[in-house]
Amino acid sequence: MLSEADIEIRRLSTLSFEESARLWNEGFRGYFFDMTLSLDAFLARLQLEGISTELSLAAFVEDRAVGFVANSIRMNGDVKAAWNAGTGVAPEYRGRGVGRALMKATLELYRRHGVQTATLEAIKANEKAISLYRRFGYEPVDELLLLEHDGRLDLKAFGVSNRENVSYHIRRGAPFDVNRLSFYRSASAWQTLWQSVYQHNGESLVVHDASGLEAGYALFKRKFDEHGRLSGIILYQCEAAPGRTDSDTLITLALKEIFSPLDADCRRVTHNLRKSNETAHRILLDTGFKVYVEQVQMTRTFPGL
Repeated sequence: MLSEADIEIRRLSTLSFEESARLWNEGFRGYFFDMTLSLDAFLARLQLEGISTELSLAAFVEDRAVGFVANSIRMNGDVKAAWNAGTGVAPEYRGRGVGRALMKATLELYRRHGVQTATLEAIKANEKAISLYRRFGYEPVDELLLLEHDGRLDLKAFGVSNRENVSYHIRRGAPFDVNRLSFYRSASAWQTLWQSVYQHNGESLVVHDASGLEAGYALFKRKFDEHGRLSGIILYQCEAAPGRTDSDTLITLALKEIFSPLDADCRRVTHNLRKSNETAHRILLDTGFKVYVEQVQMTRTFPGL
């Protein structure tokens, strides 16, 4: 076990981008799935996820970078929020106090910047990481599902009657359009919030009922290959307004709109869809989607700020 004096914490910005990318790959070596990034992919991730190297931290032992925490801070409504976008430690330094030193320094950084709430995601099976985060005041608030479906969908998928279709109207727009909805879920996982979806050039849709009332919404992204062909669809959120008796129909209509055309040969996934959204979860599993990653969403508040 290393002592606090053995571990020096510096800003990630003290490293070059090349060194930071190598540290990312080393910190995630042997992880639950491959997190390896090329330099270009690493730089793209920093930009798309809003990760700041000035706010991110690196741990050094004997002048060698051996671990990191990647951080992003932004306003989420009226709340100053922080996101731990990834914590990694080189394999030979795991279990030696590096992770604890990084988390302690990260919370101190959050306090200096007036952060009111902090969030992160951890692989559900990563019990050691979850235990570490609990030690620093993070608590699980939901589980998150990454579902996938490769190839064409059955043309009867998300089957809804013509009568149901004409009773609702779907309006597509920009991600920020959902922020004004009274039932927008601003407490969802960081990467599923409208600000993140906007950074990823995503879209939104709002479902209106027969009276014109806004009754549901979704955030998603469509990806195209170099020939302009649809290659992938990513779903981030799909919600019905609380108290709706027609939530099954609302969510089914939204999912069908998002994942159409059903005969498109592409990869369809959900990214950190909350498990507590039982309706969307059930409909997607019934349609043939499979779970490929399960995560835990954890948050920590900073009272008095």
